Amino acid sequence: MLNMKVLDYRITSDTNQVTVSKVRRDDKEQIIMVKDKDGNELEAVSTVGWYASLEMALKGIQKHHTLGGDTEIQTIKDYRKALSDVQKAFANELEV
Repeated sequence: MLNMKVLDYRITSDTNQVTVSKVRRDDKEQIIMVKDKDGNELEAVSTVGWYASLEMALKGIQKHHTLGGDTEIQTIKDYRKALSDVQKAFANELEV
């Protein structure tokens, strides 16, 4: 079972799929916390998508980060930087 964090993305899995979610932040850029039915504090997340494999999920994160993320992209250079940022985050996770 996967339970990973890359940037603001959360990657989890079950026997059938890989789920990618993104944490929600408030106006002060703090992660919003919510309580579950048992009173445990959890990060508030929005679902990005469901994928058949981790590789597909990582591609989905790249797409979301560059096309649907919070970064405004106005040039090809901006796009390449946003893509590079998320790929570096993946690489950093591999080094740990």
